[in-house]
Amino acid sequence: MSDEEMDGWGVPVPEPIRKICRHTGALHVGAHGEFGASRRSVADSAGAARRCGEPGSFRIVHSNASAETYYVDVDPATGTWGPVFTFWEAHGAELVAPSLQHWLVTVAGLVRYAVRDAEHFDGFPTAFANWFSGDFADAGAEFPEDSPEALARAAEPTTATVLSVEEARASGDPTLARLGSRLPVGALLADLRGAAGPTGVPFGRDPRWPGGTPVYGRFHGGTLLTATSTS
Repeated sequence: MSDEEMDGWGVPVPEPIRKICRHTGALHVGAHGEFGASRRSVADSAGAARRCGEPGSFRIVHSNASAETYYVDVDPATGTWGPVFTFWEAHGAELVAPSLQHWLVTVAGLVRYAVRDAEHFDGFPTAFANWFSGDFADAGAEFPEDSPEALARAAEPTTATVLSVEEARASGDPTLARLGSRLPVGALLADLRGAAGPTGVPFGRDPRWPGGTPVYGRFHGGTLLTATSTS
């Protein structure tokens, strides 16, 4: 991938990310989606990009047939690329990795597992899809689902506490209070500053969610995730 192409993405691209993209471009795995920092993603035409937040505040890195969109937080003021998040149709949101570099290393490890275990599935693409999702429903009888690697991948992520705008304002935490004062009534937020690994954020299941399609925002270096309804 050339620097000229990266210059046209519409967001600042720091040198560590440029180095990754110069050497890797995009990794295609069968029909299960496209990996890489390129914006050649079906998520754009499907409107998912609008749910990632303000233009210039994110970069989509993967979308797939399961309606999942993976994107990296971008600080428009500094150009810093932060954590990787994902969301899907049922208002599910998750902090996936602390950085794009961490996430790509994880994906590379899943590729290695899929190559190793392809004989237990219907070839490499199915093996990779199962390792990527952590759901080994397509595995053959001899696949070791109780192996440490498979158990770790299948484990549910930690769940973050969801706060209302009112709770954030009254929290006594100046960072939360400041963000709460900027959000409209009905918005929800999650404090991910202490997240040590993949962390789910159940905005859509919260009884205070007003309904409608959520638009996500990230603040404080990508450690605070918000959801605001478009309806």
